[in-house]
Amino acid sequence: MTTTRAPFALIAASALLLLTGCAGGSSGDSESSDESLNDAGTTTTQESAAPAAGGGDQSKQEACDIIRTQLEEVSSAGSTVNTSDPQATLAQFTQLASDVSTEFSSITNEEIAPVAQKASGALQDYAAFLEKVVADPSQASGIGEQVNTLQTSFTEAASACAS
Repeated sequence: MTTTRAPFALIAASALLLLTGCAGGSSGDSESSDESLNDAGTTTTQESAAPAAGGGDQSKQEACDIIRTQLEEVSSAGSTVNTSDPQATLAQFTQLASDVSTEFSSITNEEIAPVAQKASGALQDYAAFLEKVVADPSQASGIGEQVNTLQTSFTEAASACAS
């Protein structure tokens, strides 16, 4: 059993650690945009960003605030992974995927919603992958593809908010 748990915990933690970079980049860029918008008014630096793109719906900045918050939640989850309990880790990932899905489904901005849904789907797929690994550790061979898909989708979401 011990050999099953260690790889599972490493698989789970590795994905979260890789996503830490996504949250860090997104957070800094979004905060910088916030300050620019607040300090400079509505048009100086952000001419075509949040105010114009939002129309009567959700602004890009509002959507990106949701993205940033969820990226931070995903990243912080990496520090609480219980390496000795695969079931607890699986439950954590399942809850995390559900929470992200709920939050990302509230994004209505036309530019940000597609990348948010892609990232949410990738996290849900990763949680399902972890469930398979818990049931059958031989399924862990697909880790590279799963982590790459997850990291790419979250990077795309962070990048969409950085532009």
